[in-house]
Amino acid sequence: MREQSCLPAHELLAALNLVRSWALPAYVLALDGRVLCWNKAVVDLTGVAAGQIEGGGSTGRAFGEQLEPAWVDARLLQLHLKGGAAAAESTRHEERWLVLPERRAEFFLVIDDSDIRAADGSLLAWLIVLRDLTAHARPGLRFKRIFESSPDPVWIIENNTFVDCNKAAVDILGYASREALLNTHPSQLSPSHQPDGLGSFEKAEQMMAQATARGLHRFEWVHRRADGSLFDAEVTLSRMEIGGSHAMYCSWRDISERKLAEQTVRLYATVFQHSSEAILITDAGNHIVAVNPALLRLTGYASEELLGCNPKVLAAGQTAPAVYIELWSALQAHGFWQGELWDRRKDGSVYAKWAAISVCKDALGKPLSYIASYTDISERKEAEARMSYLAHHDALTGLLNRLSLESRLEQALVSARRDAQDLAVVFIDMDRFKNINDTLGHHTGDQVLIEVARRLSEVLRESDIVARQGGDEFVIVLTRLESGLDALLVTQKLQQALSRPYELVGRFLHLTPSMGVSLFPTDGEAGEVLMRQADTAMYHAKELGRNNIQFFTADMSLRAQHRMEVERDLRLAVSLGQMELHYQPQFRGSDGALMGMEALVRWRHPERGLIPPLMFIGLAEETGVIEELGAWVLDEACRQLSHWRALGLGPSRMAVNLSVHQLRSPALLELVRSSLLKHQLPAEALELEITESAAMEQPEQAIARLRELRALGLALTLDDFGTGHSSLAYLKTLPVQCLKLDRSFVRDIDSGEGEKGADGGPGNGAAISAATLALAHTLGLIVVAEGVETEAQRAYLLRHGCDLLQGFLLGRPETPAHWERQWCVAGA
Repeated sequence: MREQSCLPAHELLAALNLVRSWALPAYVLALDGRVLCWNKAVVDLTGVAAGQIEGGGSTGRAFGEQLEPAWVDARLLQLHLKGGAAAAESTRHEERWLVLPERRAEFFLVIDDSDIRAADGSLLAWLIVLRDLTAHARPGLRFKRIFESSPDPVWIIENNTFVDCNKAAVDILGYASREALLNTHPSQLSPSHQPDGLGSFEKAEQMMAQATARGLHRFEWVHRRADGSLFDAEVTLSRMEIGGSHAMYCSWRDISERKLAEQTVRLYATVFQHSSEAILITDAGNHIVAVNPALLRLTGYASEELLGCNPKVLAAGQTAPAVYIELWSALQAHGFWQGELWDRRKDGSVYAKWAAISVCKDALGKPLSYIASYTDISERKEAEARMSYLAHHDALTGLLNRLSLESRLEQALVSARRDAQDLAVVFIDMDRFKNINDTLGHHTGDQVLIEVARRLSEVLRESDIVARQGGDEFVIVLTRLESGLDALLVTQKLQQALSRPYELVGRFLHLTPSMGVSLFPTDGEAGEVLMRQADTAMYHAKELGRNNIQFFTADMSLRAQHRMEVERDLRLAVSLGQMELHYQPQFRGSDGALMGMEALVRWRHPERGLIPPLMFIGLAEETGVIEELGAWVLDEACRQLSHWRALGLGPSRMAVNLSVHQLRSPALLELVRSSLLKHQLPAEALELEITESAAMEQPEQAIARLRELRALGLALTLDDFGTGHSSLAYLKTLPVQCLKLDRSFVRDIDSGEGEKGADGGPGNGAAISAATLALAHTLGLIVVAEGVETEAQRAYLLRHGCDLLQGFLLGRPETPAHWERQWCVAGA
């Protein structure tokens, strides 16, 4: 019983192609005795076509039973596979007469066989080369003719010197004539040394001595042509008698192609063994016959666990059946397929691999084997899945992102139309979330957003859609609603869930949601329209005091459109020169002397007329226009003061309001410094006012920035004091020189009951004003009372020692031209 052997590995393919191209009759046998290659020369010799032999396990049709080679015997095959003594004697030379059945004639054949081995020495196949020497076997007069007509170079050697050669010898060496080769030592037609390092003369003497002693000797030799090029030859030396004298018959066979094939085979074997790609080879029945170490590392199997198995033993069962249908169809049609497959390792883990599979066919196109190479693409697939997830989800909360929301909303609308159901789009904004980010840091803010997302997902159904729009804004799509009432019930549950305290960083944080709701099909049928209307309703909820739910109405849309138009125009107002400053004076309380002017911005819109700051400052802060606007106000106020000083008119100091955005800007310090320098003003001529709320949003940062400004030499005022949430601890550390008493307290001094409260004491406004004055003077601060509109208010403030007064009673905000006319009249 012959042992099952491997089919030729991929590295044999080139060698097989070379054998097919040889002029010498030759064929290649697999280890199980099947014929892998039967070249044209052997077809011509035997009269048996390749299709009748290749793929079969017997050469009987060509040689009968006369040439059943002993090395196919199972015992010798075992010795070859085990690398025993027989493996070392791996070549054979035989010369004999054979009757070829198809030719019906007797031929004298020289039969040479040799191993084809991989780089690691493992036996892959056998190469058998035949030479028809029938003519040489004829005695007597035919010898010379045979000698001359031999296609192989042949020589006669006497006394270790070439004394005769045939034309083939002259041709292969490229000499002009036979005479140029005769009477030469073999080493003279060779390089100085042979591949084993021995000198050619020394080795040639040894080879000829062995041939003389043995009668026959075959070895490999490197020859040199007349042009200096080298080639490999197999040399056969045979001792003979010529006219009673000893001589040697020498024949060469150019084995350059065979050597190249052997080198190629070794190379392919090395590639197979050392390739980083997993390689698997199956026979025509798709049974595994060879695997390389990379495949064993990839799968975790040992080779003996895979050999003989169908490759499906590796399958994970997760590849679509259609892929396998496509695979086999491509192999049959084109002989090649590549694509993605899912496999399972021995430890049970599943992985994705990129497979490239080729078919090896015989001369008739019949598959002999399949060669597959695999690359583990698990990491790439995981990266692709992660990228896909990030492309459709918010990285922080894991909710859908804006891109996915749009597509999911469109799908939900299709379902709602088909099933005649209502749908609601809900915009949610977390009130005062910005304060958490500014006071406790973005990490805490992120934790709040994660908790908001968790609560939303907890309340909603699986059929609903929840996404993070950006920042602290979330969008929900409520599906399968019977009416708008269902949407109200769900949003009320959401409001309750989101209004519960958030326990983070060892404290409880309190936030509330503002929600805007639009309904399908009542408010619109397009997703873009519903989103825009829900956003509008949410802004309306904030305008109404926050922490409430507002359903969209047509009136909201008009207000939103107006807001958008104002925002659009505001972005261009500064560059178009539509902004202007009005100035309101500040007088010393003790003697009524003019001490300063406060610059107040106005927007002169070409269509809407003069717009007061309350109508656009908040919008400027939301849209980011405030920094550009604030920089213009500062520069223009400094320019105007410089102009008045040059005319010898007006106050000695100009007050300019700073927004919280300007206070945070790292460019503020340089902006102030450059404005003073540009208009040649001393620092003490400029007073900057910052609201109490702005200073307290990030008190540590505000204190640091105000100290930098104070170091320039300018004055700092805390505006709207008493309306914010500052503490005395911070007030003592703020580097301000002045407090501004808010107009709301000044207004209450003489409102309703005048200066008396319900219990006969001073009213709340009066009491707060008096307390503020006392506190400020205790801290060594100047107090400016703004909004002074009546004599009673002025009298009360002066009685309590107010330092500076500002308001309509003393002067309204007016243009620079107005004040210049007034000062000129007063001066006259």
